[in-house]
Amino acid sequence: MYTLPQTFCDTITHLHPHKSQKWLADFPQLIRYCEQRWCINIHSHFTLSYHFVAPARKADGSELVVKFFVEPSESLHEQEALTALAGENTVKIVDSDAEKGILMLEKLSPGCPLSSLSTKDEAALIAAGLMKSLWRMPHSDSTIDTAVKREKQLRTCVETYPNGTGLLSSETLQHALAVFSELTHTSHQLFLLHGDLHHDNILQSGEAWKIIDPKGLIGEKEYEIIPFLLNHLPKINVAETIDHRINIFVKELNVSKKRILLWGYAHSVLATCWLIEDCQDAASFLRAIEAFQHLFEYYYGHKK
Repeated sequence: MYTLPQTFCDTITHLHPHKSQKWLADFPQLIRYCEQRWCINIHSHFTLSYHFVAPARKADGSELVVKFFVEPSESLHEQEALTALAGENTVKIVDSDAEKGILMLEKLSPGCPLSSLSTKDEAALIAAGLMKSLWRMPHSDSTIDTAVKREKQLRTCVETYPNGTGLLSSETLQHALAVFSELTHTSHQLFLLHGDLHHDNILQSGEAWKIIDPKGLIGEKEYEIIPFLLNHLPKINVAETIDHRINIFVKELNVSKKRILLWGYAHSVLATCWLIEDCQDAASFLRAIEAFQHLFEYYYGHKK
């Protein structure tokens, strides 16, 4: 019997109140279906967040990774993003079952995340190199979300919390929305982005590094950098750490520091709203909001 962690079950129940009970009850059958269809043995899962992800072994000894989605449409979104971004630096799709929300993926070995590197500058340089290889012009018929959809999500937060959230003041929410709106309306060249590219979505594969878990987003290059800036931040000297990372990306990718700081502020507020809705700890993002504000005022002399 495959036992799921209670914290994962709680997360699934919170995020999918209408589907979670049936999905959790059917989970053992899903495991059996998957093992029988692909002739595999599913092993102990990886650390779980929002989806079930586990390594598996085929009868011939080869390995892969299984990923289950409570909401099958999410598996389609990830499959579209992986297909659109496909290249030598992205994890490969082995097979899928869209109806049941299953993705079968290439297993990366040793699979260490980029956060395992002791040299933090090297991590940023590797991420920058991967971004260069990843970005491309979106197809005209793409159904992948644009940054405008995230602007709408932030607008919903502002409307939902007219007096603030407790952690975020109404002024901060409204200011972030104004910045977000200006950025989306002044974006010139749009690219197909990963949408959540940070240390833990970059894994070692042999001597190289590969990208996993794309959300898929159409937006400008500066926006892609923000999740990396927000990931694995220290509790002190946050602004210094973010600034150092930004300088590496500006040099390597020829992007705008000013727009990175603005995107960083606006997205940090949106991401904080997401964490509040998911009942997750938002402390590190609150520190990041302050850091982006401080850095913008330091370099450009006024609050945007």
